[in-house]
Amino acid sequence: MSLSARRRAVFAVLILALTAALAVALTLGSVRLPVAGVVHSLLTAAGIPSSAPALTPAGEIILWTIRFPRVLLAAVLGGGLAVVGAVLQTVFRNPIADAGLLGVSTGAALGAVVAVHLGLTATTFLALPAAAFTGSVLAIAAVYVLAHLARRASLEGLLLTGVAVSALTSAATSTVLVATEEYRVKAILFWLAGGLDGRSWTHLALAAAVILPAALLLTLLARPLDVLSLGDEEAASLGLHVNGARLLLLGLTAAIVGAGTAVAGSVPFVGLVAPHALRPLVGPLSRHLLPAAFLGGALLVVMADLAARTVNPAFDLPLGSLTALVGAPYFLVALRGIEDRG
Repeated sequence: MSLSARRRAVFAVLILALTAALAVALTLGSVRLPVAGVVHSLLTAAGIPSSAPALTPAGEIILWTIRFPRVLLAAVLGGGLAVVGAVLQTVFRNPIADAGLLGVSTGAALGAVVAVHLGLTATTFLALPAAAFTGSVLAIAAVYVLAHLARRASLEGLLLTGVAVSALTSAATSTVLVATEEYRVKAILFWLAGGLDGRSWTHLALAAAVILPAALLLTLLARPLDVLSLGDEEAASLGLHVNGARLLLLGLTAAIVGAGTAVAGSVPFVGLVAPHALRPLVGPLSRHLLPAAFLGGALLVVMADLAARTVNPAFDLPLGSLTALVGAPYFLVALRGIEDRG
């Protein structure tokens, strides 16, 4: 099978698998909704007549108020994080690069912890996601500014500065956490563990308004991204403004991670697993890899969130822990393959 034919087959499988996962996720949960009723409700909302049995009033509330926004948010979140992983791996020419390398995730965590510590979450609507997003943007800004001030704007300099900023923000998070009243610590820990429990259409709108346009822009920037992967000198010789392109790409990835972390907390390894699994199937070119990674990441998080709310009917499991359970072993296997090729 040629690469183009295999690529079309992969996209077809991803689209079908994601559609099936979304359908299953809408029906299963602590309250199981009948498939026919869900189909009837969806068709009716789309203005299409349906003869299938309707959901009960309680079922309609569960579907449209609780489950639908959560499932869609899982897909948007997973797709965005996977695109970020694919972009960073290309920009840094590092197969294990992800948002954690640049301090974006830890910056978001620090912003959220500070908001809880100051009591803003109890008095201001959406204070936690706003603070987390602000923390992520400030973290990536700090990395870029510090790297340039130290005359280390190279890839290696950015990575080293990112590691330093990540360590500083993690230390600050721990310090604030220790100084926080005990009754607020539980809320922080639940958020840090990652999860979509209680997320509404408002959270979906906030996240999608940032993640979807940023992911689309990154896909449209596929050619500069591929040129940048050749190295700074080669990219500059081809007419690319290296620092400007890199700043734009890093800014868009920071926006996606900040928005995702703001509404869901920490959801690790999605940006590693999806691009790594799909790169051998669709090829390394960003115009193919980024859309495939979006679909694969969406599928991964939708299924992980479904497991989080169905494995134990009494309470939701942490979404971040489930993605780590899948991602960490995969990462070890991928790392071994990288070392063998090296």
